Amino acid sequence: MDDRDLRLRLDVDVRGTDEVGLGAMRAGPPGPPLRDGEVAVVVATELARAALAMVPGDRRASVGRDLMAIDPAEVAADLAAGRVPGAAVRDLRPEEQVGARGWCARAVLGEGVAPEAAALSVDAIRLPDDAWTIDWAARVPWMTPALVRRITGDVPDVLARMVIALRALGDEVATTPAAADDAATAARAAAAALAVPRPVPGAAAFAPAQPPATDPVTAPVSRRPVSDPPPAARSAPGPNRRTITMLAAAMGVAVLALILMFAMMISPTSFGIASTAEVNERLSVVEAGVGQLRRDVGILARRIESGGGVPAAQVEALREEVVRLRRDVDQLCTVVPLVC
Repeated sequence: MDDRDLRLRLDVDVRGTDEVGLGAMRAGPPGPPLRDGEVAVVVATELARAALAMVPGDRRASVGRDLMAIDPAEVAADLAAGRVPGAAVRDLRPEEQVGARGWCARAVLGEGVAPEAAALSVDAIRLPDDAWTIDWAARVPWMTPALVRRITGDVPDVLARMVIALRALGDEVATTPAAADDAATAARAAAAALAVPRPVPGAAAFAPAQPPATDPVTAPVSRRPVSDPPPAARSAPGPNRRTITMLAAAMGVAVLALILMFAMMISPTSFGIASTAEVNERLSVVEAGVGQLRRDVGILARRIESGGGVPAAQVEALREEVVRLRRDVDQLCTVVPLVC
């Protein structure tokens, strides 16, 4: 065994006639909840059997019959109230888990080993051999669900399996009282509980309580005045196809004029130009026309994008600008015959 092995300790500390301290500890790294729950059921069942072994033989059968009748709903109610039969429950701190008077159950489980094969031991700690001890020993089995819950938390399936194990243990002890002296009795009861398939019978009693459903209340509902819906906004008409065509043509003329203008300015002699001054004059006219056309085209394009209408007068003015720009380009071609 090494530090990776699960070590489990359950303590029952008898504090008086009406109070008991319960505590649980585990060592080693956290394991899967299912594995921890199964080990807790095995250890708690062995604790219940060892306590019953301290009960005189003539009383064991009656205690066994009481265990056979244990009800999950009653166990769940005791857990919620923090009580065991006849005593209030006090939670033990880890440093208190060496009871002054009570029982201590221990388990060591190697990695990969089935919970049923855990090394178990149960010790009675400074308990007097009298009727008081016998009375407490008969009540210990009813404390085991609270001990299991301290290991696993409120897991309905695990708590329901603990109830099933107690019933199986009570059945065997009621039939054969001497079975409480045999550790195999607890092993069989725990194995029977762990073998029950899901859903585990009785698990619903340990499930979190759901808020009660309230009956629907029928009440008159005042009708809200129905107002006429607002008129649907008219969608903006799509841009005119002729306008788009004219814009494309205007931009094409502007681009051609700009290319020609910059070519003339960079190297006029390579185009066979006779008079540079005349070319510059024509270029300035074309440049001014291109600038005005770009501004007008930009304004018109923004109107079209915003969904607004385009006035016919503005379209006609743009068409006239395109005509003038074409005329200016034609005049430029008269002084640059090689390009045109």
